[in-house]
Amino acid sequence: MADVLLFHHAQGQTPGFLEFAQQLRSAGHTVHTPDLYRGRTFASLDEGVGFAQAIGFDTILGRGKASAVGLPSR
Repeated sequence: MADVLLFHHAQGQTPGFLEFAQQLRSAGHTVHTPDLYRGRTFASLDEGVGFAQAIGFDTILGRGKASAVGLPSR
């Protein structure tokens, strides 16, 4: 099976996101789910995008890149 690096959407690691990751795991995949918002979730896309803008997209990208370090490349 595959190693999957799954990034959450603008609202963060919502229950739906976590359920999807679990479905992939249940199918036999190894799933990595870095929390780019460090525990924050948002009720709307506007709130989530606003948070990302406030901390900076470069910060979000940096966290995403850091989460991939050491993972298999194939």
